[in-house]
Amino acid sequence: MADTTDPAAQLATAIVVGVREHADPEYVAGTVEARRPGKAVLGVRIPLLRGAVRSALRQAVPPRTAADPELIRAAAEILWHGEAHEDELAACMLLRLSDVPPTAELLASWAPLLDNWLSVDELGAVLGLAVQAGYLDVADLLFLAADGSPWQRRLYLVALITPIRFGLDPVLVPDLAAVLSDPAPPVRKAAIWLITNVIRVRPGAVVQLRAVLPGPDPKPLIRLLDKAMTVVPAGA
Repeated sequence: MADTTDPAAQLATAIVVGVREHADPEYVAGTVEARRPGKAVLGVRIPLLRGAVRSALRQAVPPRTAADPELIRAAAEILWHGEAHEDELAACMLLRLSDVPPTAELLASWAPLLDNWLSVDELGAVLGLAVQAGYLDVADLLFLAADGSPWQRRLYLVALITPIRFGLDPVLVPDLAAVLSDPAPPVRKAAIWLITNVIRVRPGAVVQLRAVLPGPDPKPLIRLLDKAMTVVPAGA
C-alpha cells in the first residue's frame, strides 16, 4: 500500500502497518479454518487486530472530535481491498470503532467479495448497528437474501440480529422465512445464532419468529422455537 499525502491512504497504511506487527505464523492455521483459501492470512488475533485499528484511529482523529465519514469510508475501502484477510476485518472494525455507518453503495461493493465466516460476521455486526440506528433500511440488505453465495445470505441474517433483538418485528422482514430455512451450512448456523441471540434478550420475539416459520420445517429451528415458547414469560 503506497504511502501518499492522502489522509485516507495514510490512515489505511497506519492500520496495515499496525496489524502486521501482530502477525503470528503459529496462529495462521486456526484462522484459515474460518475462511476458504483466498487472500493471505497473517494470523492476527482479534483483540490485537482491534487494538491496531483503534491506535491508528486515535492518531488520525483528534480526541473528542467526530471522525470524518468520508475519510473513514475511504480508508475502509482501501483496507477491504487489501492484500490480507485481516485487512478486511480491519475495514469493518474501522467503521464500527469510529461510529461511521456503511452506505448502501459500500455494502453493494463489498458484499461480492465475501467468502468466509469472520469477514461476514464482522461486517454483519456493523450493518446491524446501522439498521438499528436508521442509517440503513432492511430494503438496503434485501439483495443479499437472494444472492447465489451462502456467505451473502448469511450476511443477511447476521445483519438482522441486532434490529430484531431490539424490536424489529421479524414478520415484517422480507424473505426472512426463506433464508432461515436455507440448508447451506453458513446460513443454517446464522439462523440458529439469530434465534438464540434474539430470544435471550427479547423472549417474546419467539412468538413472532414462530409466525415467520409456521410449519413443521426446518425441523431443527422449529424444535428450538417450540421449546422456547414453552418458557415465554406471561405478557412477554
